[in-house]
Amino acid sequence: MVQVEWLQRWLNRAGVFVAAALLIKFALDFGAQMAFWLAAPFGLLVAAAIAIASINAFANRQDDALRRRGKARALLLAALPLGFLASSLDCMGLSVAGCSRVCTAIKLVVIPVIALASSAYFRTADARLLFGIGLFSFVTLIPHCVCYNPANGWWIDNLGASPVCYVWGFMVSMIALGALGDSGRVCGLWRSAMQ
Repeated sequence: MVQVEWLQRWLNRAGVFVAAALLIKFALDFGAQMAFWLAAPFGLLVAAAIAIASINAFANRQDDALRRRGKARALLLAALPLGFLASSLDCMGLSVAGCSRVCTAIKLVVIPVIALASSAYFRTADARLLFGIGLFSFVTLIPHCVCYNPANGWWIDNLGASPVCYVWGFMVSMIALGALGDSGRVCGLWRSAMQ
């Protein structure tokens, strides 16, 4: 199990770097096209998300108290599919079909698989499930979105499709996976809040 936890930790760290790069680009593109009073809070949100994800991914913690805390673990596991669902609703609303086949597959296959794996992890605490959720989270970053807006415009112009549609759901998953894994520190706050 130690090997899987080590792989999950490094997958999470790589994910934080990828999410940070995509969100910083998103914030810069958004800021270039929007008024300062709209762009500044968005930039602060990006900075806060990157800080929390980085603390969870790179801190060293040897206790597994969070794994024993039912409420905190349940909330973090629920955040995994809900973050992607929120990204999906933001883009396509309640429609089943997305702007591309990949978008539709993410909504109809990837998000439910993440939800099932999260539920299974809640029951079993099997580290392989967290690793699988991390891998499935990366699938959402395949460039697929063709909705032209300030976040996607540069990507569509240069790649033909954007990887940013689910980036907030991906960041939520990196925060939650880092907190659930053996390296999360921010969860110490959860411990006292959930008692």
